[in-house]
Amino acid sequence: MKKRRRQFYRRRPRAPEEIGGDGQDSFLDVVSNLVGVLIILVMIAGTRARNVAADAALEQAAESPSAASTPQNAEQIAYVAAAKSLAETRQNVVRLQNETEDLNARTLDVERQADAAEAEYRAVFQTLAEIDAEIELASRRRSDADKIAFDLKSEIFEKEKKRDDLRREKEALAAARPQATVLENLPTPISRPVDGREGFFRLKNGRLSHVPLNEFQERARLYFKNFRGDFEKKTLEDKFGPSEGYTFHFFVDLEKRRSGDEIVYSALFRYGECVPSSDEIGEPVDEALSNPNSVFREKLLKYVRDDTTITVFVYQDSFEYLRDVKKFIFSAGYQLALRPLPDAAPIAVSPEGTQSATH
Repeated sequence: MKKRRRQFYRRRPRAPEEIGGDGQDSFLDVVSNLVGVLIILVMIAGTRARNVAADAALEQAAESPSAASTPQNAEQIAYVAAAKSLAETRQNVVRLQNETEDLNARTLDVERQADAAEAEYRAVFQTLAEIDAEIELASRRRSDADKIAFDLKSEIFEKEKKRDDLRREKEALAAARPQATVLENLPTPISRPVDGREGFFRLKNGRLSHVPLNEFQERARLYFKNFRGDFEKKTLEDKFGPSEGYTFHFFVDLEKRRSGDEIVYSALFRYGECVPSSDEIGEPVDEALSNPNSVFREKLLKYVRDDTTITVFVYQDSFEYLRDVKKFIFSAGYQLALRPLPDAAPIAVSPEGTQSATH
């Protein structure tokens, strides 16, 4: 009976475009060929075993003529030897079959690993392709950016060169131009008495301060309007303040006289002066004029430009600052009146005094 040859594992055909397919096909071909060769060797070994058994039986028959005298004994001995050899061959075939199955399982595992590696390779290849595309795009963008940067640098270089040329031309013109004397003219209006409201400031020791003379005069008017004091006194002396660093010290003449059947009471303001608490009150002129939040500016802007004249009491030690003060007040849109005073003179008011005049 002819034994049916076992069909060994045959690997599925791989597509020609799959990466690494040729190497795996070659490996499986080698394994298949190796299994076939082993089977052929087993068959040859079985045939040789039969021949060796027959030869051994003949030699034994020759050595013991009594045992080999019958052909039946010789055939029996040869059969036993052949059966023994066949059993060994079957064992070898079973072992080879087990090894072949194990090899097929390993081959399947290797194939799965190869498929996984191939899929991973394809993913990595796709990622690398995307990275290459991004690198190429970034390279093109960088080239464009480098070109723009180069154009900007060229434009900056041209503008700097033009600037340097203009600067040299300006310096040459300045060197060739004769020295000019700049004259600044401050308007000095025609002097006339102040007939409207006044705002008062003091300029002394290089400092500007607001003098609340209007406040003191209004308080004095209200004070004597409702005065109920002793009119038997001929003179009343009193003071208001301090306010903004000044105290107002004043004198009033009281009079009580009969007119017909009535008694008339009158209070006549005679003299008053604003006494500063210190010669250092106020702000330095530079700070008062330059700082937008200075007290001088705050007090100045409370006066209405159209009907208010700013009167400045100027002491001898601060005449050098007068020009800047005049310039600022004129630029703010106010009329200006000046009251030059000796260093020891007080800021005083009296019915017998003189009226301020614009300058």
